[in-house]
Parts: sequence; C-alpha cells; structure tokens
Amino acid sequence: MKPSQPLHADVAGLPASSQDPRPDAVAPSELADARDAAEDVDLPPADPLEERLAGVEAERARAVDARLRSEAELQNLRRRHLRELDDADRAGAERMVAPVLALVDDLDRALEAAAAAGAGETSLAQGVALARQRLLDGLAGLGLASLAPADEPFDPHTHEALLHAPHPTVPAGHVSQVVARGFKQGGRVLRAARVVVSSGPDTTGRN
Repeated sequence: MKPSQPLHADVAGLPASSQDPRPDAVAPSELADARDAAEDVDLPPADPLEERLAGVEAERARAVDARLRSEAELQNLRRRHLRELDDADRAGAERMVAPVLALVDDLDRALEAAAAAGAGETSLAQGVALARQRLLDGLAGLGLASLAPADEPFDPHTHEALLHAPHPTVPAGHVSQVVARGFKQGGRVLRAARVVVSSGPDTTGRN
C-alpha cells in the first residue's frame, strides 16, 4: 500500500483561481457586474394611493385653516356690528333726550338761585320743583336714571370733574358740588355728572 501524499502537493497543482478555500467566494469582476445590474434595475413607482392620501391630508389641513380664519373674521365682524349698534343707540338716545336734559339743568339752576336768594320756599319755587320732578319721573319711565352724586366718592366712569377745590366738611376725593346732574340708561352713561371734587380742608390758612 502506497503511503498517502501530502494534501498541499495536490493543491499546488491547481489553478490559482481554484485555491481559495472559501466555497462562496465571489470574484471582484462578478461583484462589479452585479452592482451594474442593480443600478440598471428600475425601481417600482411610488404607490399612487399614498400620494392621494398625502394630497387629501394637505387639502384637509388647508380647509381647516381656512375655516378657522373665517370663524375668527366672523366673530370680529359680529363684535364690531354690536359695538356700532350700541354706539348708534346711545347717540340716538342722547339726541332724543338732550333738550329735556337741558331743561332739567335750567330748572336745577333756577331752584339753586331761589334758595340762595332766600326764596326757596315760595310758591313759585315749589312749582318749579314740581315741574322738575315730573320731568325726572318721565325720564325714569324711559329707563334714564339721574346722577346727582353730592358727597359721594368721585367716580371717573360716571362723573366729570370740572375742578378740585378745598371744602371744610367734604372729604378729599368726594364730590362737593354737582354743577349739572348726569344720566345713565341701564349700564350706559348718557351724560356724566359735572362736578366739583373736594381736595379736603384748606390747610393754607386762607379764608
């Protein structure tokens, strides 16, 4: 029996390309060919359903944005319209009652003058006071309330300060004199009361 030959002696006689011990080895030329073939393959087009869904989603987002903008504009328009109506109602009410308010002012001044002259208890003064009260009652029937805030704290929302002056008894910041009464209708001031505001007792020592 012949002795066995070394394994490397048989491998030495094989071609160089057959000496790679890895059975799955790929030659570089084959890799290049496979890469070129992969580049030549056309990829399948994008799914048209996904494209349509993306377009629908974008359109929905635009529609939602447009709706929100429209609602905001509608709210602004509604508020502006209500404000204009309120201003128009107030202006109309002021024009309607302005002559009556002027007459009330004249009667107030007549009664003040009569009181200053010592004639506040005369029949004439009492008749003027009765006429004034009837006018005020008629205005109250229209929803107008009189504002005569003597000795009350000054309120810039309902009072118009004509001047500040010392007063011996009225505290500072309070109304010491009502020059012309104001009127309001509901929560709206039709005319602010024109008043003199006390600055407190005179501390300068002047009489």
